Amino acid sequence: MTCACKLSGNQIIALPKELNPRFLSGLTEAEISSILSFAKHRYLRASSIVTNQDDPADRFFILTSGRGRYFFITDEGRKINLLWLTAGQIFGGATMISPPSRYLATTEIATDGCALVWERKVVRDLLLRYPKLFDNALSIMATDYLTGLISANISLNADDANGRIAHLLVSLASGIGKITPGGVEVSITNEELANYTNVTHFTVSRSLSDWERAGLLTKQRGKIVLRKPERLLVH
Repeated sequence: MTCACKLSGNQIIALPKELNPRFLSGLTEAEISSILSFAKHRYLRASSIVTNQDDPADRFFILTSGRGRYFFITDEGRKINLLWLTAGQIFGGATMISPPSRYLATTEIATDGCALVWERKVVRDLLLRYPKLFDNALSIMATDYLTGLISANISLNADDANGRIAHLLVSLASGIGKITPGGVEVSITNEELANYTNVTHFTVSRSLSDWERAGLLTKQRGKIVLRKPERLLVH
């Protein structure tokens, strides 16, 4: 597995050049170097579970490459997909809370990637040493997570199944989409779309086929390329 992080053994020396995590914004290069020196680098395999729902929150992460997502298992055993994670985003935020806490959701890695990891005591010490980290964490919680919640609720409250699927695809394209010559590529399966929007697998398949015939998207294995995302909402 390749990685753009600059390493010395298992220690991180520098982040990939194009990566600018919001958690580290506003800090000097010397401060960032100090914070990184306390982190361990970890390779992550696709479909692996990094944190488990209800486990003690004892590690904090920055995803440096790849994609992941949160999901929640209900008392009835149903898997509810939550927010997506992309490179530069944090997870395991419950680790930062003063009273010992537990992870509220499970974090699953969707593609091969890597992350930086801080133990609970270390990240708590860093928050005290660098107050800007605490400000950044609050900002992330108040914007990224709220944006995801709003997108999910807009999708679920759309008038019909097509509307829910369209709103979710447009939201994902804006948040985790990859720009390609053919359009905006979103890595998601029909099953995941059905789960997120509370519709049947058949409904998802029918809607995607209709939009593909209309030239709005192209279906591929495990992903969808949106040619004209904005037109999905008015089609």
